[in-house]
Amino acid sequence: MFCRQQVAGLQAARPRIYGMGAEVVIVGPAQPEHIADFREVTGYDGPLFVDPSLRAFSEAGLAHGLGKTLHPLTFVKGFSALAGGFRQGLTRGDPVQLGGTFVLGAGPVVRFAWRDRFAGDLPEMRDVLAALESPDV
Repeated sequence: MFCRQQVAGLQAARPRIYGMGAEVVIVGPAQPEHIADFREVTGYDGPLFVDPSLRAFSEAGLAHGLGKTLHPLTFVKGFSALAGGFRQGLTRGDPVQLGGTFVLGAGPVVRFAWRDRFAGDLPEMRDVLAALESPDV
C-alpha cells in the first residue's frame, strides 16, 4: 500500500516536476511481468523499471528486512494510508524491500536522498520538490 501511496504522490507532482525540466523514474523490486499490473493499479504511465535482483536497492543503501517492514511506526503510517484511500493489493516482488526517493542533478550530484527507515516512512513531497528547485551544487 505504501508503494501505491508514494507513486500517487509522484504522479500528482509530475506536471510540476516536468515543468522544472526533470523526470520521475520508478524502480520496483518485482519481475518484468508485474509492470503492466502495477501501471493498471496505480495509473502511473511514466518510466518504470524493475530490479528483481535488488542490486539497485542495495547499491542505494536501502533497508531490507522483516523487522523494518513490521516496525511499530509502520502501523501508524498504515492507518494514515488507509484513511487516504490506499489499500494493500496483491504483493509482487520482495515484500520486505524498503524504498527510497532520490533527486539527481547533472553529473554526480545528488540533490536529495531519502531512505525509508521502515515501511511507510515516505518523504514529504514538498521536500522532494524543494530539492528540484535548488540549483546544482
